[in-house]
Amino acid sequence: MRHLVALLALPVLLTPGMAMGAEDAALAATALGDGVYAVFGSRNEASPENQGRIGNAGFIVGAEGTIVINTGSSYRHGRELLEMAERMGGKPVVLAVITQPLQEFIMGSAAFADRGIPVLAHEAGARLIGERCENCLRNLRRLLGDEAMLGTRVVVPARTVSQSGPINAGGRILRLIHVGWGSTPGDLAVFDPASGVLFAGALVSIGRVPDLRDADTEGWLEALHALEELSPRILVPGYGPRGDVSAIAPMRHYIERIFTLVRMRQRGGDSLYETIHGADLAEFSDWTLYPVIHPRNIHRLYLRFENEEFGQ
Repeated sequence: MRHLVALLALPVLLTPGMAMGAEDAALAATALGDGVYAVFGSRNEASPENQGRIGNAGFIVGAEGTIVINTGSSYRHGRELLEMAERMGGKPVVLAVITQPLQEFIMGSAAFADRGIPVLAHEAGARLIGERCENCLRNLRRLLGDEAMLGTRVVVPARTVSQSGPINAGGRILRLIHVGWGSTPGDLAVFDPASGVLFAGALVSIGRVPDLRDADTEGWLEALHALEELSPRILVPGYGPRGDVSAIAPMRHYIERIFTLVRMRQRGGDSLYETIHGADLAEFSDWTLYPVIHPRNIHRLYLRFENEEFGQ
C-alpha cells in the first residue's frame, strides 16, 4: 500500500561526529577514493547553531565535470557545497542530484540554478517538492532566521527520471537507482561503479532511527534488498557516518521489527496509547533520537493499520 504519512513541520535529524556549537555548521569533505567525497552533516537537531545542516551530501569528480549529491539546507549551504566541490575537484559542477525530497537535501538548489547547473530528481520527488516545500521553507525561516535563509527559494528540479538507469555526467557513468516508494515516493540512490561508493540518501541511516513519516515500509524493505545486491565498497547514508553494505541489515531489522510489533498490538486490540508505551525495541534504544522518532513511528504505523482494518 502506497501510504503517504502527513509531513511534520520539521524533521529532527542527527548524525554522529560533532559536538553541539557553532562548529556544527562548518563544512568539510571526506575523501573516499577515486574522486569521490562525502560531506557529513551535524549530529544535532536542526538549529541556528548548525544552520539546519543535518543531512549528508557529497560530490563525484569526473573527467570533464563534477556531480554534487544533495544541495544542502539553504542557499548559503548550497553555494558552499558548490564552491567546495569545484575547488577540491578542480572541475566545474555540471549536475546536482537530489536523493529525496527532504528539506535538508534540497534547499540549496537555488545556488545551483543561479549558475545554470541542472538539478535532477525522481519525478515523484520533484512533484512533492513543488507541492509542499514552500511550507518547509517558511518553517526553516522561523527556526533558523531570515539571515541564515537569505536567498533561499524552492527550486523544483527541471530534470527528472522515472526509473533506475545509467547516467553520463561530467564524463563519469553513474547508476541512478529507484526501486519504488521506500523512504519517500521520490527515492533515488546514486552508485558510482568506478569507486564502489553508494550514496543511499535517506534510504539508509547509520546509528539513527529512520523516520517513517513518508514511508511505504514494504517498499523500503525492497529498496534495501536492492541496495544490498550492489555490494558497495563504501556506503554513504543520508544520516550518520560512512559504512559499508553491512549497515543495511540493521535498517532492515528495525523496519521489520516495528512493523510486526505495531501490527500485532493494533490487531490484538491494544489502544494507540498502550501501543506507544508498550512497543519498545530495546535493541535500538542507543540509536540517535530513539526517544523522539520511535514513538512517532509507532503512532504512524498504528493509524495506518487502523485505517486498513476499517477500509479507510
